Amino acid sequence: MGEVTRKSKKQLWFGLLLFVVGAALLLVLHLRNNKPEEEEYRPIEEFEEAYEAIQPQEETPAPTYDLENTIRVINGLEIAQTQTGSFDEFLNYMARQDYSGVPADVLESKAKLMPVLQKLYLLQKEHDELNLWTSLVQKLGSDVASRIDAGDVGLLVMDEGIGSLWIFKKTAGMIFEQYQKEQRLKGELQKQIQEVQVQYLDYLESFTPVFIKYMTEWDRMCIDKDKAYIDLYNNRPDLVVEDCEKVLAKYPDNREALLLKAMGLVQSSRWTPEEGLVMFSLEDDSVKLSRSDALLAEAQRVIDNYLDLYPDQSAPALLLEGLMQEYKGNHAKALTYYDQSSVEYPRQAERLTDLLDSYRTRTYLTRSLEGNYLLNLYRSTMTGSGFFSPNFMKAMYYDQQGDVDNCAKEIYNHFFRRSNQGTYDCLLMDMRFCEEYLPNSFNQLLPEKNYINLSFEKRSKMLGLSSDDMSIDVTVDNQADMDLVNLRIFLCIHYTDMYAEDYDVIKLPTINRIPVRSSIKLERVELGYMGKNFGDIAKVRAIAMTDDKICWIDNVYNATDNVDYNESHAVNFQTLSAALDSNAIRSRDAYLASIKMSDDRFRDAILNNTRVTVVDKKNMLKKDQRFIEVEVPRELILLNPTFSWNQTLMPIENYLKGSYIHLSFETALAPENVLYMTSNYLNYAISIRLQGDRLKVASVRNLTNGQ
Repeated sequence: MGEVTRKSKKQLWFGLLLFVVGAALLLVLHLRNNKPEEEEYRPIEEFEEAYEAIQPQEETPAPTYDLENTIRVINGLEIAQTQTGSFDEFLNYMARQDYSGVPADVLESKAKLMPVLQKLYLLQKEHDELNLWTSLVQKLGSDVASRIDAGDVGLLVMDEGIGSLWIFKKTAGMIFEQYQKEQRLKGELQKQIQEVQVQYLDYLESFTPVFIKYMTEWDRMCIDKDKAYIDLYNNRPDLVVEDCEKVLAKYPDNREALLLKAMGLVQSSRWTPEEGLVMFSLEDDSVKLSRSDALLAEAQRVIDNYLDLYPDQSAPALLLEGLMQEYKGNHAKALTYYDQSSVEYPRQAERLTDLLDSYRTRTYLTRSLEGNYLLNLYRSTMTGSGFFSPNFMKAMYYDQQGDVDNCAKEIYNHFFRRSNQGTYDCLLMDMRFCEEYLPNSFNQLLPEKNYINLSFEKRSKMLGLSSDDMSIDVTVDNQADMDLVNLRIFLCIHYTDMYAEDYDVIKLPTINRIPVRSSIKLERVELGYMGKNFGDIAKVRAIAMTDDKICWIDNVYNATDNVDYNESHAVNFQTLSAALDSNAIRSRDAYLASIKMSDDRFRDAILNNTRVTVVDKKNMLKKDQRFIEVEVPRELILLNPTFSWNQTLMPIENYLKGSYIHLSFETALAPENVLYMTSNYLNYAISIRLQGDRLKVASVRNLTNGQ
């Protein structure tokens, strides 16, 4: 009896299995039989231009293709879906793209998207109440990688092609279902949307294997290309050349590899493992000179090849031409090439940054120090920043000549150009470049910078009863003794979970004029950084530009959370003065020499030109308040100082007044009264005593050297 029961159970399970398999086959046959018949696609008038643009050029044989341009098209059209505001904008974007060097299978797979979009476009026109673009089309163009569930990872490991297609289809199905649920579609309209869904899934069948094919090839190429960036970061230009030659062996026209190889060769001409990179000079050694000439000759061939291939993207190559002439001692020619590069960068900015679309899919690069450096170096070549800034190269030349005025002029010209290009990537990197390589001229561009204050607070709504987490109100306060004209401010915000050196840069509306001792409020400045809001702000810095100045705004204050983001000179200097090494001393002495000042001159100025008075004022409650007012020589602003009374009390007033810096402290006299001045260059303790009926400076002690 038991044996019969076991057999019956086996037969039952086998029967159920056959039933499930049979039902699945019937379902597949049903779906195939009910699948809408494919008709020959005929673009309507609005779609004609975009459809024609992505047709393969049959008369042109295509045994080779441009991998970079291919990846740009694959990613760019998806990104355009998410960033354009309507069907018309997207079609215009598609029509004006450069499809040269893109293989036929990519264009054919992209062309299969057109009937889907056209159907949605006609539905949108027929039904005004539908929000097809922002609610459906943009989401279909978003990054599916961000939607991978933990359970999907196994599919990718087992078979990347099948796994990716499964994930793409699953994501698309979820988006269509969510849209239908939100819109509560009925009847014929529901059926039409479902037909579009079937068409879209067919498009994915064609697009996914093409996507995987070229993205896999791109990833392989990036291994060697990324290694070249990292070797440049590690100051090994000889290895940069080797890495690029591996890329160029398979892709001889690769734009990045050509530029990186040229840069590696140029840098190798002034580099040895023992000495590192030597800028603008070389010992009179015949062996070194011969090696240098050979490397520069090879670099010239690479650059000439690049200019032949990419005459419309010449700016970075022209900069390298200038650097080669600099190394050869042809300074006049070098300056000419730098000027030409400066002219080309703004014109080419949009085209040069377009390939960043290919980097947006490589989000893993932002998760490491080296990856962030790689992205920043790439962006610097495309926007003309850092070592790829023609203005900085000219500034470094003038700095070598001791021409502080022209050096400062070129620093300003760099930021003016970057501002007009509309690309703010690497802006903080540019500021740090100036601080590291051009401190003497950079610090003199706006010595009054310590008297420009910026504060911000969370944007209030409905008479202050609620607040807006995604926008802020910003107040700019001018405590200098000059009007700030045509003021442009770049707010640099560091959010939680950002890499330590990464900031989101927001350009504030231009301020025509802020008069002396007045302030202006800028309302509703949108944050809008990838889901971050006001509560995610960790740190803020700011950069200010006027018609002829550029500087940090050191005094930045979060009024909502009562957080001071000031760069503390006192803390910096305490760390520095604890163990001043020879490099720090040389840097300090070079700066003091450049501003034609010295410790003795500063101390004499403080001793002879400081005014101290005690003032009694009545407050609103008619009670007396005592203030100590101090006016110190204005030239101290060249040190960008911070002041405190007896080390702990900060001034309640700190502004420029003619030949003086005016300070006011709410306190009474003590037996020992010391005004402390701290900066990144000199650090003073100014002892103040009552002599007769007057307060005077008794001594000035330089804490920097313990004098």
